[in-house]
Amino acid sequence: MSKSSNLDKFIIILYVVMIGFLAYRIYKSTKEKKNLEGEITTFAKRVSTMEYILFAMLIATGGFNLYNGLKENIQYNQITGGVMIVMAIVFFFVTKEKLYIGENGLMMTGKFYSYKEIKKFGFDPDRGDFVILVKSKGQESRHAAQVNKNNIETINTLMRKYKLGK
Repeated sequence: MSKSSNLDKFIIILYVVMIGFLAYRIYKSTKEKKNLEGEITTFAKRVSTMEYILFAMLIATGGFNLYNGLKENIQYNQITGGVMIVMAIVFFFVTKEKLYIGENGLMMTGKFYSYKEIKKFGFDPDRGDFVILVKSKGQESRHAAQVNKNNIETINTLMRKYKLGK
């Protein structure tokens, strides 16, 4: 077996592992959503330009590889192209994750956080990021989700209502 063939197989395996990771993230997010209780308000995540560019590059490169593989009857290009297109589709669904605010906590970036775990919350008005500081199991972590700037006031009102009781 040639070095090129081994590298080709490694690249395909790497793509499949990335698809598996992204698919697991979607699965985990669906499972975490079940922790939300009461009235749930949903906010769409703002998709960044870089995410659109990456999605377009995956589709274009995958499409080119698939087309070239079919045209020249090169099985490696057909497999690579198909895997890249599947990865682009899974990546698209990951970028469409939403912010959910419920009566018992919120879910962002695919994870549920109870209001007891959330120590601080705020916004970066220039970037439109909703930021929380979480303390769980003795460790503090910072999480951010890109939200539409016109939703900042509504998100703030809900957080003050459920987290602070105001």
